[in-house]
Amino acid sequence: MTLYEIVYGPRPGKNADFPALLHRALDANATLARGYALVGDATNEAATHREINKLLGIWELDRGAA
Repeated sequence: MTLYEIVYGPRPGKNADFPALLHRALDANATLARGYALVGDATNEAATHREINKLLGIWELDRGAA
């Protein structure tokens, strides 16, 4: 197990499906947003929330196609 995997969890495999990768990106952005909120960085927190909203939009489109 690598340090990356200890901190962020197991890396997705080469054949990971799109929803799994999207879920991982959402988790990462949520963690970033929390970190920015804790240190009071409203600008980066807002930018990260916009990224989360974009990813959620993609998630909804992908789920609608399934």
